[in-house]
Amino acid sequence: MVSALAYVIFLFFYVQKRYAEIPTDPKSIFTESRYLYGISDDNLKLRTEYLLIKTVRDSIIKYEYRGTTDSTRNLKVSYLNKNQELQFDFTEYKKYESKVIQSNSNSEIWFDKYEMTEPVIDGMSPILFNKDYGILAITGPLGPTAFFMDKPNDSLQIMKINRKLY
Repeated sequence: MVSALAYVIFLFFYVQKRYAEIPTDPKSIFTESRYLYGISDDNLKLRTEYLLIKTVRDSIIKYEYRGTTDSTRNLKVSYLNKNQELQFDFTEYKKYESKVIQSNSNSEIWFDKYEMTEPVIDGMSPILFNKDYGILAITGPLGPTAFFMDKPNDSLQIMKINRKLY
């Protein structure tokens, strides 16, 4: 009885030690600030700061946008490297158009347009995205267009992006 208990304890610690080792899929974590702007009825409505936490692995990049003042507006998006797809709210997005708009802060960054794989009436589509930057813009028929900018006051760039979306 004592030897069985000792074996169980040994097995428990062995398994725990084995799974606590360095994972085979290494990750890197980056954090940056983003400023959310919303356009509704051609008026710039909302501006709040977000913290972008980007977790990079070999097969997937995860983007978590955390509101600095309101955690109910947090969102998560994943980018699958293998097939260059976005996953947002249980919905898959495929690249529809490449190099739609160039970043005004880094001329080497271009944003691609992603559309829903299976469109729905109230779905958020299209999305302007770059895997290094994350989401630039999200549009939807029932809500305002949202822009995640890297500068706090960039209304001219927002209007330029908005024209490219429609």
